[in-house]
Amino acid sequence: MTKSARRTDALVDEFVRYLNQAGFEPGFPDDVPEELRTSEAAHGMFNWRVLQSTSNPWIETLVQRLPQALPTPYLSLVGRYLFCNFEVGPVMFFGNTGRNVFHDRSACMLKDHNLNATLHKNGFLEFGKPKGGHYDPICFAMQHRNEGDAPVVQLDHEEILIRNRIRVVKEIAPSFARFLHQAVAEEYPVT
Repeated sequence: MTKSARRTDALVDEFVRYLNQAGFEPGFPDDVPEELRTSEAAHGMFNWRVLQSTSNPWIETLVQRLPQALPTPYLSLVGRYLFCNFEVGPVMFFGNTGRNVFHDRSACMLKDHNLNATLHKNGFLEFGKPKGGHYDPICFAMQHRNEGDAPVVQLDHEEILIRNRIRVVKEIAPSFARFLHQAVAEEYPVT
């Protein structure tokens, strides 16, 4: 493993420690796989945590279906950890359980063919939605990829679906690694 890969994994590990320490909103049984549950919460819901995994075979299948490679820090996160969907600052991350649960990457990342056709043609890879459930895609702007990483942006879904055009609503971070650093520095709350 290269020094750069070790630094990336260390940053992702630090991000995961921050997430688990901050805690998440409890989830319903259908949304929280048993291995992620830590305790029962009110109303039949479960508290949960991000869990290290030795094998996430669905990631390889996903990567093969994408037009470009995922940014290295993101691939480190989804390749080594299991998690339900969660929100950090302005981003709701798709879950990474490998199961067909609501807001899981396996069910969401390539689901909307109309949206993805325009995203992929223009160099964007969706990995989440805005906090609060809005439909705009949160994407990696792969056309600005630099040293295995890419900016994190929010795009206008109506421009994509109605006009087949890309309109960046805002840049969330100049790179995914920068987003992780900002989260670990507690610039973003976890929900």
